[in-house]
Amino acid sequence: MLLCALLLQLALVQPGPDTSFAATPTLLVPAKKAESSWQAPQNFSAWQQQQKQRYRAALLWPDDAPATGQLHHTEERDGYQLEYWQVQLTSQTHSQAIVLRPARPIGAVLLLHDHGAFFAIGKEKYFRPTDRAQLALAQPWVDKYFSGVFIGDELARQGYLVLAADSPGFASRGPISYDQQQQLAANLLAAGHSLAGLAAYEDMQLAGFLRQQLHNASQPIISLGFSMGAFRAWQVAALSDHVNAAVAACWFNSWPALLSSGSNLAKGQSSFYFLHPGLNSQLDIADLVSLAAPKPLYLLNGGQDPLMPADAVLKGYHQLKQAWQQAGAAEKLRTELWTEAKHEFHLAQQQQVWAWLRELQATKPSR
Repeated sequence: MLLCALLLQLALVQPGPDTSFAATPTLLVPAKKAESSWQAPQNFSAWQQQQKQRYRAALLWPDDAPATGQLHHTEERDGYQLEYWQVQLTSQTHSQAIVLRPARPIGAVLLLHDHGAFFAIGKEKYFRPTDRAQLALAQPWVDKYFSGVFIGDELARQGYLVLAADSPGFASRGPISYDQQQQLAANLLAAGHSLAGLAAYEDMQLAGFLRQQLHNASQPIISLGFSMGAFRAWQVAALSDHVNAAVAACWFNSWPALLSSGSNLAKGQSSFYFLHPGLNSQLDIADLVSLAAPKPLYLLNGGQDPLMPADAVLKGYHQLKQAWQQAGAAEKLRTELWTEAKHEFHLAQQQQVWAWLRELQATKPSR
């Protein structure tokens, strides 16, 4: 119950003055090895299982009961139903979630929202809110990063059962201020947990809850996200057997590049949602993503993205190709660097992803 009290206390704290220092110390977390020299282990499957166990242990969260949900009310939209849920994710945490349910789903998509230092909305970054105040917040965000497309509604129109929920600190679970995320991270560490681990475990629980909602075990679940949501998308694909494939836009790189002097993660900022204590000094990002093989994975990055250095993206792509080849699934990995794109998931990229998803429907994704 200590964690519940800490989270509740944080939710009641009002934003205070900016107390950040002018100079921020550099926090370097070395990779286990350079991306360019990475060689797939001789027994790749055994290596994967070992590293998955290490990854799971680094979440600092014991196995909990499966997520359960309470349906509050529904609304009819053109061709699908909008459902408002309260989902109990762990014994100590819960979240508001939205489900878009077509009459005959062809599969399911777990949508994982970004960070963007914008905590006022979470799941609403993907669904067109009916509330005018929420729409006024969501529309500019969607216009800036998604070419004006509400991704969740688009996928529901295509026939997918879609789920998104608020991560800790966002929307119904806050909203916290930019500085308060440090307080949240500190409170979790004091309780023997981590913010990155809690968020990751909750995503695994959401995947299980979505599988319950899909009802048809033969239909695929795809995790999809942008920015921090992209990190979450490949992470849950690596950790959860419920997820069959993943799409990740604008979050793939290497720890040395992302934690170099002057970078966002080196300053703290959103890093608390990404850094698992002890894990990131042993496994680089491409190592972690490789744990999802042989599942179908589509990674997109922008060549002009200031948050994700392009040279590290390309080096990491090379390692992933080796990993998927070692897993006997080279054709299931798709990696793209859109040379003129910034930190965005724009319309042309979306159309490519939708085509890739249609191709998946013709095959049986790996479990």
